[in-house]
Amino acid sequence: MPIRMTDDDKEPEEGSKSKGNSFFLIAIFVFLGGLLFKYPKVMIPILAIGLLGLICIGSISDDSDAEDEKSTESASDGPHKLGAKFDAERYDRAQVYEPLSEEYGNEMPSEVSLLKYAPKRQNQGEQGSCTGWAVSYAARTILHAKSIGEDPNKISFSPAYLFNQNTDKNCDGAYPVDLLDDLKKQGTLQLSEFPYNENSCRTKPTTEQKEKAKEFRIEGYQRLTEDGEKYETDIESVKQYLSQGSPVIISMEVGGTFLDLNKSVWLPTEADYQAVKKYKKGKDKSGDWGGHAMTAIGYDDNKNGGAIQIMNSWGENFGNKGIFWLRYEDFNQFVREAYAFYPPKTFEPNETFSYQLGLVDNATKEFIQLKQVTSNLYQTKKPVKIGTRFKVSVKNQKPIYLYIFGQESDGSSYVLFPYTDKHSPYCGTSGVRVFPKKQSLEVDNVGKKDSIVIVFAKKQLDYKSINAQANRSKSNSYLEKFQSAFQTKISKSSQFSEGGDKMELVSTDHNPETVDFIVIEFAKEK
Repeated sequence: MPIRMTDDDKEPEEGSKSKGNSFFLIAIFVFLGGLLFKYPKVMIPILAIGLLGLICIGSISDDSDAEDEKSTESASDGPHKLGAKFDAERYDRAQVYEPLSEEYGNEMPSEVSLLKYAPKRQNQGEQGSCTGWAVSYAARTILHAKSIGEDPNKISFSPAYLFNQNTDKNCDGAYPVDLLDDLKKQGTLQLSEFPYNENSCRTKPTTEQKEKAKEFRIEGYQRLTEDGEKYETDIESVKQYLSQGSPVIISMEVGGTFLDLNKSVWLPTEADYQAVKKYKKGKDKSGDWGGHAMTAIGYDDNKNGGAIQIMNSWGENFGNKGIFWLRYEDFNQFVREAYAFYPPKTFEPNETFSYQLGLVDNATKEFIQLKQVTSNLYQTKKPVKIGTRFKVSVKNQKPIYLYIFGQESDGSSYVLFPYTDKHSPYCGTSGVRVFPKKQSLEVDNVGKKDSIVIVFAKKQLDYKSINAQANRSKSNSYLEKFQSAFQTKISKSSQFSEGGDKMELVSTDHNPETVDFIVIEFAKEK
């Protein structure tokens, strides 16, 4: 393809590592063999002791090395009920958030708290319903209270509405992602309309209640991990959502000293660390550890070296009035899952919003100059040298769905972003993103011109179908291929800047059915 994606950071080849290790081991064996031949009575006992030592070290490291994490059920023993089940396949199905770039002017406040939008910390009692409390009662209430400016205690959502539909007959836990799916599909009800009963989870919503719950559906959610195949929670993504007013649902492994926490900061002990490692591997037999869903509501970069503020569902006697802080350094050891709702899209009547787009040269960190040819067709002012590596920079004021396409040397189209089906096209937080995140686009020596298309949409698109429609077009123009694919959905009111460092799209079109797109062409030179 004319524009290739190449890795930004290449790891040392495994082959070179193994060759070096093999040579080192051979040298040791030759040396020891010589000593054994010369001093057999001395060396045989020494080698025997050394072999036993290696066996012991191997057994110890088996417990301390990287975890082979297992799907788990929630534990029910101990002073508090838990209830967050974990399944690797379910977590994998959730799409990954594309974070704001830390290098391109995205400044976040050093501390944020959504506590004033949170309802009173209540107690889930003798039911493993923490997922309902985290997803509906805490997170959905906070988002709604912030949006409409009402007292969260007067509009709080029911923990039972979603939980009762997703747990087993014993009310013993649920998978967080199942509740999130239902919150997207059917919504939830307020606590005053669907009461919580810790002694029963049998009550299910009526047809009328389900109809009313639709008013409080969310548009979607994303998992906040390092990447599609890297499941470690990305703390920067958590902070980005919190800084823009969105709570984050977490599933955390808890036990040990956490269960009796009566202060504002939890500082896990070494015993807690060892126990959680065993639990994640399925080796913990104590029954003291399990998965527990809670809601992250803030962060503070200066508290204990940086910490996340978390709301629990064990009443106000836990932590500090039901709230505690978890240090950044402990977060990924104990938090297994993290999800954020799509922020609600709100437009004032006739509100103007804009998007900015540019191409950033990796070598100079400067923008490649653009010139406007027609309304939404741009070209680089100068030819771009073959081998130039660059990224696409996009700045959004409002939540958008973003898609990027590239043109093959034979004129056909392919998808550049989303990278895979696991990556979410939704850019809910406002700010600057660069694409690709851990790779770069590189101009190769095939053909004389390359083209890319960037699409801005207000609702999720079937981007594979759009790409297929573009490929079915008989036109030789990449611009016309996408005009044909979108047809009447192209916005009529958007205005495009003349170019320069970046192009800017300004619009007052709030119609969710319309889209905007631009084409950037660049000539190539050696």
